[in-house]
Amino acid sequence: MANCKLVALDLDKTLWDHPDISSTIPPYRRVDADAIADSLGSLIRLRRGAREVLRELKRRGIALAVVSWNNYDIAVEALRALDLLDLFDIVIIEPHPHKDLMFKRLLKWARRKGIEAGDVIFLDDNPEMVEKVKRAWPAVRTLRFGHDVYSFEDLLGLLYPLQG
Repeated sequence: MANCKLVALDLDKTLWDHPDISSTIPPYRRVDADAIADSLGSLIRLRRGAREVLRELKRRGIALAVVSWNNYDIAVEALRALDLLDLFDIVIIEPHPHKDLMFKRLLKWARRKGIEAGDVIFLDDNPEMVEKVKRAWPAVRTLRFGHDVYSFEDLLGLLYPLQG
């Protein structure tokens, strides 16, 4: 997958294991390096290797984005509590399922940075969201978490396959 300049990630069941961060009730408290709990004790745990892979992508000059159907304030607070917010170059979190429209905003931002749709990879667990983005923006390379990749290490391996 050469020429990747931007990785856009969904949050729920992609970056973390929780199915709906908007249903949680801040404030969050840190449980360990890769987990937080909301005020009722609901646990939100990062996917294994997510933090390390995001840091590695940044080190390699890849821009990172969040594209998520959620409550903005709650999701950003969770990203902040997990100490991840500063890794993302752009955060698009909106309370509707129209990721195709969110991608319009993302790609407008990306073009200003010299990144074209063909340079973007989008990772989401929801097949409907992946399909919406694929139909609206066919040049964007879409991957489904739990189907095309099963871990963040898999994502890194797709981007940087071992040279034999």
